Amino acid sequence: MNRGLATVAVALLLVSLVAGCSAAPGTNASAGPTAPPVLSAGQHTSAVFQPAVTYTVPAGWTNPVDDLAYFQLIPTNDQVNGIHLFHNWHALSQATDCPYSPEPGVGTSASDLVTWIRSRKGLSVTPPTLVTVAGLPATMINLSVAPNWKQSCSFANGLPAVPLLIDETQRLHWVVAGSETLRLYLLDLPGNGTMIVNLDSFDGVGFPNLLTAGSPIVKSLVFATK
Repeated sequence: MNRGLATVAVALLLVSLVAGCSAAPGTNASAGPTAPPVLSAGQHTSAVFQPAVTYTVPAGWTNPVDDLAYFQLIPTNDQVNGIHLFHNWHALSQATDCPYSPEPGVGTSASDLVTWIRSRKGLSVTPPTLVTVAGLPATMINLSVAPNWKQSCSFANGLPAVPLLIDETQRLHWVVAGSETLRLYLLDLPGNGTMIVNLDSFDGVGFPNLLTAGSPIVKSLVFATK
């Protein structure tokens, strides 16, 4: 979760949980009380997110956030489950005060991030699976907060929380909290950094349905090349 831009996650979901992406203090939220327009079924391409991503959705999906380094797709009237794309995000500091800064000494390749995520004591992580996303080799892992993890962040309402990722501009960050459950696909884009595709259920309950609905969308992804 984060506190600024994804007040997308926090402001909209604070009623029952704290999880998702937000921006640094002072950053305008990308999503407000007005519901984003519903996407027509079929193929679409991002307007701002880089590299441009083309994707295919069925009826009933929206695109609330199209930012330079963060892109979001969610089912209509669903603020709990969604697909999130992160370009060139880094490992987030593990300091106990949950600062908005990268974790020192962690590489930025897909392999570096997978290794680091799997080493987090506060996370339960499945063994990595090699898959293909957008025609490129990728690593898939599922993760959630470990059952015995008690550490939290000041903005997490006492929920157990594990800082995870921060974008390279340090505007946005993502913290896993409570019963949140994620499937991450991590891949290196030739000559263009690292891409992370996140199927995220903020309360964990809808995770199986999200995998069913979201996996075909992930398979449809195509990233523009330089």
